[in-house]
Amino acid sequence: MEIQYGKAILHGIIAAVLYLVVPLLLFYFLELYGIMTFSDVYRIGIIVFGIIGIVIAVLRNLFPEDTPANRLVRFGITVYSGIFLFYIFGGFEPGRSLGTYYIDISFIQVFLGLQFIAWLLLGSTIIRGLRYLVEAIELRKDKEYRVKVKREFKVSTIFRALGIIASLVVLGYFGSIIYSGLNLGVNLDENFGFARDPGVNPDPDYSDDSIVMTIRFNVSNMGLYAINNVVLNAEIHTETTSNASALPWYTKIGGSPVPYQNTFHSFSQELDQTINVTIDSAYIIGLMTETADLLFKITFSTLYALIFINLTVSLPVPWTGPP
Repeated sequence: MEIQYGKAILHGIIAAVLYLVVPLLLFYFLELYGIMTFSDVYRIGIIVFGIIGIVIAVLRNLFPEDTPANRLVRFGITVYSGIFLFYIFGGFEPGRSLGTYYIDISFIQVFLGLQFIAWLLLGSTIIRGLRYLVEAIELRKDKEYRVKVKREFKVSTIFRALGIIASLVVLGYFGSIIYSGLNLGVNLDENFGFARDPGVNPDPDYSDDSIVMTIRFNVSNMGLYAINNVVLNAEIHTETTSNASALPWYTKIGGSPVPYQNTFHSFSQELDQTINVTIDSAYIIGLMTETADLLFKITFSTLYALIFINLTVSLPVPWTGPP
């Protein structure tokens, strides 16, 4: 059996690019632009997985195509690529839940649970890899294993077909997520509602007042997936104020007493939805008498296309007094 050193080295270089260079460059630019951060444990894990992947790629191409050794190594590298993707999407990081990612972009923070994607990719690669395992057994024993369903099929051919189907399922799933995401829209009304109960004391005595602010929004979901188990909460924070004694800086001054809960079904629209935010009584006087830069924080959690999403959006709002 002839050893193919040149081919092995070439594919080792290609594997180095795919397993090490591309992921590490991607991590570098994501961190450079402040989109995501990655721990040292995670980066070291990628490097270790990458080096093992390079070794397997070299071994795969050392042996001629139609030999049991080639097929066994192909089986190993196919399954290994699934484990590598499982690590990318699943985590394996000590002290953290499987398949969780945190993205922080300016006024938007996103927490993603990608467990389903991790298992889907791992399962599809194992199915594709079984084809090579059966072929290795066939070549080793110089015998084709067949099953008969109306007509005869090679077992390896069946696993090859199943592998193609699994790959199409994965591509279809990702394609459907992209299509659905492009057909999903949320419209937030920039003008929030303001309702004040003046109490019994005459103005300018605001000590017994109560204030409720209302955030209005519309949701259009024309995608394939429902937005399930939606839970919305809203808070109002100060940033800077004209009088830090009456209205302290960087302080939560109100929140939604009851979370908004709903499910937005596919191919539907939900109009004139509202979230109420009650202002803490300790800050009503300051809010009525001072100007400030406020920050509305809206937290949104849902299960969408079997992906858990927790999104926090921070909206800066200048406050010049009651409308």
